[in-house]
Amino acid sequence: MDKKVILTLAGLILGAVCSQDPFGGLVGGILGFLLGQAWGFSIQVKGLEREVIRLNSLMTQNTSETVAQDSPSSNNQPAVDNTVPATALTSSPDLEPDTSVRSGAEKTSKTYKKSDWNEASVSTFDAYDSDSKAPSLFTKVCDKVRDFFFQGNPVVRVGMLVLFFGLSFLAKYASGAGLFPIELRLTVIALVAIALLGLGWKTRVRHNGYGLILQGGGIAALYLTLFAAGKLYTLMPTSLAFGLMFVIVLLGAALAVLQNAQILALMATAGGFLAPILTSDGTGSHVGLFSFYLILNMGVLTIAWFKSWRLLNWVGFIFTFVITSTWSVLSYEPDLYVTTQPFLLAFFALYLTISVLFSTKQPPKLKGLVDGSLVFGLPVVAFGLQTMLLKHTEYGLAISALLLSAVYIVLASMLWKKYPETHRLLIESFIALGAVFATLAVPLALDASWTSATWCIEAAGLVWIGARQQRLLPRIAGYAMYALGVISLQFDANFQSDLLAIFKNNGIGLLILAVSALAIALVLQRQGRSVSLHERYLEWVGITFGLTWWMMFGLLELLTRLAEHWVFAAIIVFISLSMLGVMVLSGRLRWPNLLRATYSLLPLVALWISGFAVVWWAGLSSMHPFASLGWLALCVFAVVQYRFLWLQRECREEGVKAAIESKLTQYWHVLTAWLLLGTAYWELQWWQQAMNWHPVLTLLLWFIAFTGPLVALMVALKRTHWPFQTYLTDYKDRLPVPLVALTGFWFVVASIESGEIGFLYLPLLNPLDLMQLAIVVLLGYLFKSNVFGLAHVDRVYRIGAPALLGFVWLNILVLRTMHHYDEVAYNAFDLWQSSTVHMALSILWSLCALVIMNASRRLQNRKLWILGASLLGLVLLKLFTKDLTGTGNLARIISFMVVGGLMLLIGYLSPIPSRDASNVSAETKEEQV
Repeated sequence: MDKKVILTLAGLILGAVCSQDPFGGLVGGILGFLLGQAWGFSIQVKGLEREVIRLNSLMTQNTSETVAQDSPSSNNQPAVDNTVPATALTSSPDLEPDTSVRSGAEKTSKTYKKSDWNEASVSTFDAYDSDSKAPSLFTKVCDKVRDFFFQGNPVVRVGMLVLFFGLSFLAKYASGAGLFPIELRLTVIALVAIALLGLGWKTRVRHNGYGLILQGGGIAALYLTLFAAGKLYTLMPTSLAFGLMFVIVLLGAALAVLQNAQILALMATAGGFLAPILTSDGTGSHVGLFSFYLILNMGVLTIAWFKSWRLLNWVGFIFTFVITSTWSVLSYEPDLYVTTQPFLLAFFALYLTISVLFSTKQPPKLKGLVDGSLVFGLPVVAFGLQTMLLKHTEYGLAISALLLSAVYIVLASMLWKKYPETHRLLIESFIALGAVFATLAVPLALDASWTSATWCIEAAGLVWIGARQQRLLPRIAGYAMYALGVISLQFDANFQSDLLAIFKNNGIGLLILAVSALAIALVLQRQGRSVSLHERYLEWVGITFGLTWWMMFGLLELLTRLAEHWVFAAIIVFISLSMLGVMVLSGRLRWPNLLRATYSLLPLVALWISGFAVVWWAGLSSMHPFASLGWLALCVFAVVQYRFLWLQRECREEGVKAAIESKLTQYWHVLTAWLLLGTAYWELQWWQQAMNWHPVLTLLLWFIAFTGPLVALMVALKRTHWPFQTYLTDYKDRLPVPLVALTGFWFVVASIESGEIGFLYLPLLNPLDLMQLAIVVLLGYLFKSNVFGLAHVDRVYRIGAPALLGFVWLNILVLRTMHHYDEVAYNAFDLWQSSTVHMALSILWSLCALVIMNASRRLQNRKLWILGASLLGLVLLKLFTKDLTGTGNLARIISFMVVGGLMLLIGYLSPIPSRDASNVSAETKEEQV
């Protein structure tokens, strides 16, 4: 049966019999299992030791053979490769390695030189460790517990631990039962402890640390005895008890240092920390407890002066601050501050010194090694306890954080002077801690606004330091610090959801946020080679945030300080001048991305104007864009915007980004012109409503507003000045689109008007007819000039569209004439019911057909003749459907007679062209027409 099973069962039985309690049986079973496990591990370790001895002998044999081959007597012998085959390690029949290892060894032919054997082995194991998954914290703790029980001499360790608890319980039981005088009980315990010390010293050379474990147990028992005698039973003065304890501390430290035994120091230290806990009845003073722990920690400090025992430092640190924190949570009151604060300061100073000693007392090759857990864990725990002590004060924590920052900064400067190279990591750690506590002091002392400002400035400094030193951690800390600075403004507004309420009274804070963000962006731009590729995108984030905070600052300041009628113009001027400053700054700093940020000028101003326009259209404001120097603000915007577009006229880069930027610049030219025109139309609309103009006068003004820019644009396109020739396609094909659309809309609206102007109406010579004729001519000119990129459109359509619009204009001219001279109401129903109107339209359409078909004869264009015939067919359809219903009417009679006569004339003058027409091209004939 397996040893572990036998010992587990034996432990269960013995534990149950001895304790007469099922819980005792469980404890006995666990101890039996642990002993069985330790026994099995011991056997495995011995087997591994034997295998290591065999491997060493094999290495020695191979080395002697290699030396013999390289001796001078074999100079005439051919050189033999001084290598040790990797497969040789498995050649011994006495060794029975794992088959998987053997197969792996057989698959490789790699050999190692003897001189490189250790290095190769180390590198191999290092590679294995680097590839394997790092153990978790729970795994590390389990490994430490397993090592304590199953490595070295676990039986003695467990026995010593059980004996220590037994002595503690014996003292407590004897005290409660009153079996022996207290002096006798303590004397017996002290004698047992001294005996353990003596026996441990005598057996200090035994294998597996037997004597060291006994010495540790003896020291812990002496701690227990002196503490009970001096504090619990007052058998000796407290000062004498603590003096003796200090001697015991020194004795334990001396024994540990002399024997280079960390385990002894651990046993002595742990026993000392556990002594007051095990013997406490809850009535002791915290001053006595902390004084005792102070003495123990002085022993840890003494050992740290000679030995860099990290585990010992951690044991003292954990015991000290865990017990101190527990007492603070359960028993601390504000009136105990005077007797508690000195101990916290002393504990902090002791372990701060220990953390420095651990780094300075390392061997030469490990100089500067840092115990990061202690270096960073100490200030966190200590400041947490300080928070509990000073939470009732107003500025106590702020002063504490500032003093703590000063301590770390001063200590870092001292170490820098003495160890500038070897202890660089420790120095940087202290500088970081100093910066953290200096940062923490700000919100503890100042309001959220100043906290935000301070943190953002510090963030810029951290990013700059991290970029200069090519270190990622300071840069990440800087980014996080800036985010905290932004969030801290919320605290000042008690987390209100209204942004205006949050930022209204934080103008300086917003300004510092903006400057800090731009500073971070500038650092990333200057140190672009020192940061990662992904971090370079944060330059744009910084520029965006910086300009956003700046715009928000200006917006809030102007909204709160200016009268309402000045706000519209003031905001446009502020945005425009801000972007002008951006352009100047980008030129001075040679910062191209900052200049590209000026692309935001157009959308920002457009958004602001659109918002005001919506408010005006909704009737919530009587503002108009040119009021209160709005015209001047728009001029400033136009100057700044076109200055920026002038700077962007030449793309200085290549690639996809340059192509996108060039395309964006083209669109910005068009959109800028549209925005300025739209603002001018808004102003004209306001004037129209305010002045209540005559309809014809209104149409005249809008006619000038729509066609004037088109005519000016056509004239400008013939010039060679910037930007028309540089961006010819944009100004010729894209810019006129809304103007032509609005002009067409104006033509439709004007067609509904009768042209009544209060005096004699003259067909063709009145303002409305002339304006519509001008639009027909302008449209024909635009189509001839190939505007909108119509060069690829069929020429028939380019000529037909203006001709169709001219035909519509002729019909409207006739309808207006009928309205004024025949007194037909100018509406669709009355005009449709008028026989005179139908007569005039029939004659007009027939004349148009005559002209079209006569032109087709001269051009020998059969399609054009068919178009005229179609129009003539439409006249006939109208005659026999609408006009025929009133044959007794003179107007309808005239319609039939005139149309008939015109058709006879058409038949005589314009017969249908033959299919075999002249070879002259259609385009040449059209040009002749």
